[in-house]
Amino acid sequence: MNYTIGNITPFWDDSFKNFNYTKKDIDQSEINTWISQGYDYVKSFSGSLYNNQNPLPNWVYELDSKFGLKNQVYCFYKMKTLEIMPSHSDKYFKFQELFNVPSNKICRVILMLEDWKPGHYFELDGKGYVNWRKGDYFKWFNDCKHAAANIGIEDRYTLQITGESVEHI
Repeated sequence: MNYTIGNITPFWDDSFKNFNYTKKDIDQSEINTWISQGYDYVKSFSGSLYNNQNPLPNWVYELDSKFGLKNQVYCFYKMKTLEIMPSHSDKYFKFQELFNVPSNKICRVILMLEDWKPGHYFELDGKGYVNWRKGDYFKWFNDCKHAAANIGIEDRYTLQITGESVEHI
């Protein structure tokens, strides 16, 4: 297993539901790959983002000491009905540029901001997850493949936390 699963006690409010999310651009070559794999009827690849370039709620910074990371950056992620993000590995180019960190020291955490709802899905390293609880998180080093989908009728909200690991690799 190339990742860890845990839970932190929720302390946040629902302010993330009112953010002005913007759609994430996906490289066309990646979309072409997914289409060739059979994802040709997808309404939307990826969700919408609200990141550090916007004002963040103060409670976000209480997460700075929760995951064994430094130089944490935050990105709220909203998936509407029928949005999917097929299996992929993140690139972290911007994080590497900002903090001059080698890729093997970069970690990603996905924090579940709400309890699981029907139709919400998360996959990590080939294993699917549902029925999560608010405060559950998934943490992995750099290039672990993952996927997400919302085939439910309610929006799916998560918080992506990227940082440099302070743990020994």
